Amino acid sequence: AWLQAGGQPKTAGRVVQQCAAGLIPIRIDGGQPAFAAPPLRRSAPSPSVLAKVAGALGLKAHQIVAAQLLDNGPKWLSLLLDSAETVLALTPDHGALKALGVKVGVAGIPVAPEAMHLIGRSNRESRAFAATATRGSSLDVIAETARADAVGLEVRAFAAASGIEEDPVTGSLNAGLAEWLIGEGHLPARYRAGQGQAMGRDGYVTVEREADGTIWIGGDSVTCIDGNVTL
Repeated sequence: AWLQAGGQPKTAGRVVQQCAAGLIPIRIDGGQPAFAAPPLRRSAPSPSVLAKVAGALGLKAHQIVAAQLLDNGPKWLSLLLDSAETVLALTPDHGALKALGVKVGVAGIPVAPEAMHLIGRSNRESRAFAATATRGSSLDVIAETARADAVGLEVRAFAAASGIEEDPVTGSLNAGLAEWLIGEGHLPARYRAGQGQAMGRDGYVTVEREADGTIWIGGDSVTCIDGNVTL
């Protein structure tokens, strides 16, 4: 908003934003704006809380690959699930998540293109059947396949504990997930995350880790409301 209103940074291509997490560098040098992921603290969630969160999400134990409590300012109890399809199929009990008082992030890695020849046909046929039965068009299947090819990680953010059932795009969660999942070898140093599809608000986040370890989280946004305040 500051840049759109005509703000000019002291250093070309760089802005420093102050927030609860500290001073966050933002690069704006020609491409997508991107912020540097703040320092991350992570720990294992308690088994009892994890079990309750899994229940509120309708997950079975075998669908959870890994879990971490990620804290880079906001705190997210984050789950790596067995697939992007599992992530997109979730229908959480938001009331239960609110009662637990935790914000929950879930992520799933789409099937690698080189493995699609092994399972792609059966998945496409089952999705096509479901699409025909429930939506009447195989175009939805084509769209789902195209999205799977475009993203390296599917993300959803459930924040009923903060008054928001689901957030369409979440910078802090994507930053924490990137540091965790790249650091443990689940993802490459550069990828694109998708978020918001389950809400009908497709969003994309670009992630890039530089040689010095800095992780940049970028993306484009759309101005929905524009106005002036008279003081």
